[in-house]
Amino acid sequence: MSSNNETILKIIILGSSEVGKTSILNRYFNNEFSPNLLSTIGIDFKTKYFKFDDAKVKVNFIDTAGQEKFRAISVNYLKGTNGVVLTFDLTKKDTFDLIQGWIDDINQNVKADIGKILFGNKKDLENEREVLKEDAEQLAKELGCKYYEGSAKTGDNVTEALDECAKISYVTHKQFKESEPNDERNSIRLSGSSGSDKNSGSKKRCC
Repeated sequence: MSSNNETILKIIILGSSEVGKTSILNRYFNNEFSPNLLSTIGIDFKTKYFKFDDAKVKVNFIDTAGQEKFRAISVNYLKGTNGVVLTFDLTKKDTFDLIQGWIDDINQNVKADIGKILFGNKKDLENEREVLKEDAEQLAKELGCKYYEGSAKTGDNVTEALDECAKISYVTHKQFKESEPNDERNSIRLSGSSGSDKNSGSKKRCC
C-alpha cells in the first residue's frame, strides 16, 4: 500500500478481552500505563512512522475488542492486514489457549504471508503466572514467529516487540508486492487514515 512514495501498513493487535491490548498500545505510543483503561468498543487505531530501506512507512496499529460479541468486527479488519500481534495474559492460561482461535481466523481471512509476533503480557505478575514460557515458545515456533514476554505496566519489551512486528510486516509486504504487483491488497487503505497523522500517533475511532 503506497501513496506518494509512502508505504502504508496495517497491524492488528489480537487477543482475548482484558489481556492488555489497549494498555500495550498506550505504553507504546504514550509511554504511560493506566490500570483503569476501559475495554475497547469496536476498533481504535494509532499511527506511527518508520523508515525501512530508506522508505517512509506509515503503520496503523489497530486495537481490537476482545469480547466475543465484537469478534466479527475484529475478523473483518483482518482482510488486507499486513501484520498481527497475538496477545495473551501470562496469568490466565485460557487466554493463551484461545490464541488458536485467532490463528484460525487469520488463516481463513488472510491469504498472503504477513508479519506476526506472539506477545505474553503481564510479566510483572510473575508470581501469578499460568503459562509456561516453554509452551509459548513452542507455539511461536509452530507459527514461525518470534515470542516476547513483557509488561504494559512496566514497559518491558513492548517497544521491542511492536517495532519488530512493524519491521517484519514491512518485509513480508515488500516480498508480496514484488511477487504479486497487481493484487488489490497492495492498494488497500485503512478507512479514516490520512497523510497528516503525527509521528507520535493520534488515536481515532472507526467502526
